[in-house]
Amino acid sequence: MSFIGFELISTRAWTVLPGHTFSMCILWNKKKISSSIGRDIYHESGMILPEKRIAATGRIHHLSENTINRFEPLQTASCKLISRPESPLADLKIELLVPNKGIMEPIERTTALYLWQKENNLTKRTVLYLDPQSIQRTPPNQFYMDLSFIITKV
Repeated sequence: MSFIGFELISTRAWTVLPGHTFSMCILWNKKKISSSIGRDIYHESGMILPEKRIAATGRIHHLSENTINRFEPLQTASCKLISRPESPLADLKIELLVPNKGIMEPIERTTALYLWQKENNLTKRTVLYLDPQSIQRTPPNQFYMDLSFIITKV
């Protein structure tokens, strides 16, 4: 059995404010995989440093005074790997919802995606740098990231 998950990683410092919510899910052959839905809710303001997680698939995580370790850089929890669908993959996208306010620069210039794969107890991370051509933005706060170019590798 194979498992996959995704994490949105900062490549520059990101400011988050109370109420900022990020939601990510996997679209496999144009169908949303419900177990892949991830939501990250920031209840505290802070700075997410480069190479730290902003959002991830497969779980809900609240970042508040009670869940933030002030001795470590701010980031959300790791993705939860989900079972990869059995159907052959023809189309792979990530749906990302971001806060309405606070995203100043194009997302492909300030983030990367980590693809996590697990098969036969071997876990592998692949860094995916986003191509502006592969991102469709639906104003005001929704993105579809077409990852079909990695289909042969998933």
